[in-house]
Amino acid sequence: MIIEIWTKEKYSGSEEAGLISRLTHAGLDLKEAKLSRLYRIEALWPKKDFEKLADGLLTDNITEKSSLAVRPGFKGFYRVEVWLKNSATDVIGESVREAIHDMLGRSPSSVRFGRAYYVSCSSEARLKSGISKVLVNETVNIFKIETI
Repeated sequence: MIIEIWTKEKYSGSEEAGLISRLTHAGLDLKEAKLSRLYRIEALWPKKDFEKLADGLLTDNITEKSSLAVRPGFKGFYRVEVWLKNSATDVIGESVREAIHDMLGRSPSSVRFGRAYYVSCSSEARLKSGISKVLVNETVNIFKIETI
């Protein structure tokens, strides 16, 4: 199950401006960009357990929102997921795995941390090039681009 967390519009201006600046520097002509944190939790648990983790552990309910599905509201955008390769140590994932154990009394088989970027631009090829230049280290990261 993937849990997606993002900052509410009211608080997200500076992080979005930073993302837009980085991608613009890489040669992209952007209309809009948003970002989210992703947690891939490998466990055969009921949906309510994942909802409890999203709302009670991973989200600051004052400044953030969460979803167990792709973040809504970005039809026509490109969605880029960036993850560490399985061979790379994921210290955030390990910390979250321990916190899950503390909260639920049991551990998932694994937790991986990643990022999702929602980008409105004219070219997937240019987006791929820009992502490779400024958001991904291909030695330790994998990424995929999809159109929503």
